Amino acid sequence: MADSGGRVAKSRVMTWLTILIVVAAVPVLLVVFRVGFDLWKYAAVPADAPRIVVSLEDTWLNDLGITRATYEQAMIRAGGNLIMLEPDDAGDPRVDPERIRTLLADKDGLLLTGGGDVDPALYGGDPEQALLVNRLRDDFEIALIHEARRRGLPILGICRGCQILNVAHGGTLRNLRSHEDLKDQHFRLRGHAVRLEPGTIVSRVFGSDHLDRVLSFHGQAVDQSGESVRIATRSEDEVVEAIEVGEGQDDWIVSVQWHPEMTIQDNGSCCCSASLSTRHARRASGGRGLLRIRR
Repeated sequence: MADSGGRVAKSRVMTWLTILIVVAAVPVLLVVFRVGFDLWKYAAVPADAPRIVVSLEDTWLNDLGITRATYEQAMIRAGGNLIMLEPDDAGDPRVDPERIRTLLADKDGLLLTGGGDVDPALYGGDPEQALLVNRLRDDFEIALIHEARRRGLPILGICRGCQILNVAHGGTLRNLRSHEDLKDQHFRLRGHAVRLEPGTIVSRVFGSDHLDRVLSFHGQAVDQSGESVRIATRSEDEVVEAIEVGEGQDDWIVSVQWHPEMTIQDNGSCCCSASLSTRHARRASGGRGLLRIRR
């Protein structure tokens, strides 16, 4: 009995020792990954790479560094260099327009990412249905959008980026979480098909009017489109999945509701990354960048 008890005690000690080793190893591995990733980024990004301003999400995914690493990997592979911004970089609680202008000075494009819901007060929605609202981030990104448009910069929005882009132009949003069928289709990452409207930028990029599978995870979507906003893509249940803004040929403002950055390694995916052209192409186009979604 004594031997049996000793073996049990020893087993428990080994179990706890293993747990402690694993717990201690996790932060070390994260540091090693971060250092290794930064070294790879330094080697992979050319000195004249287009500088893309990105407003990162403010959820726990960003706190763990997951969002940053995902978008950086996608942009680096596409040939761009991300400049990370936080919602308070232009002031708190009020956004300073002059600081917005400074943040976008000498930059080549704007990337709007996912995150919590846009404040319903900005479009006349129901505040009781909103989740993870950050009004400072809303005001910050709306100011970035307007300044980027004033400068003629290309804009790419992803997920929440699609929603804030529409709201910035006076549009409204709908809540998909209140409809079980829509929630089941769009509020998970299993993917679904989308229909691309003819003559849109996204249809020209993909050379198709249909994508068999895109990965989306969103509880809100565009409802009424804002000024100069056109619907570019819809799902089979008629939920808006992409919008474009502008009327001129030089305008390159595109926002998709799905997550292309999550499919960068999937060659069969509809799209995997977003990038700006090199600075040479930007100069050749009269100072306007060319934002592309790659397959």
